[in-house]
Amino acid sequence: MVDLFIDRVLLKNNSERDELDTEREIVARLQNRILLLFFGCVVSRSCQLFAPKLSSFFKQLTDEAYVDRSAQLVLLYISMDQSEQQLSSFLQELPKKCLFLAFEDPFRRELEAMFNVEELPTVVVLRPDCSVLAANAVEEILRLGPDCYRNWQEAAELYRQELPDQRRL
Repeated sequence: MVDLFIDRVLLKNNSERDELDTEREIVARLQNRILLLFFGCVVSRSCQLFAPKLSSFFKQLTDEAYVDRSAQLVLLYISMDQSEQQLSSFLQELPKKCLFLAFEDPFRRELEAMFNVEELPTVVVLRPDCSVLAANAVEEILRLGPDCYRNWQEAAELYRQELPDQRRL
């Protein structure tokens, strides 16, 4: 997964909008983690309704107030907003630990095409190797809550275990 974002600038959802722009910073934040690519926009009623649920889901898995050990999970917001102001407004609904791409970054649209995003909200779940675990996990997150992370984690582990066997064929 790290390779997909090398040479990109990821921003932290904090007041300073700190940048992760070196290979070392990006590797440290993304390596060996399941990545949630959240495609959304502030003008979508569905996105507005889903954002608090996604935030709660993410916090329950990554905030030490809820868990002893943070899940190996990264949330990256891919804005489909029409302006920087809309992007900033929607970021207020998302966890402070989430990352995002700058409004002017054309990679947002490349990711939208790469993952065939056709509706908003969409949450693409990626294994650490960047293969797709779920093309759109919105319903799964709403239905199962944090339990779906365990399913993804098991699927990612199974994938890693199966990979050496596939190389022998």
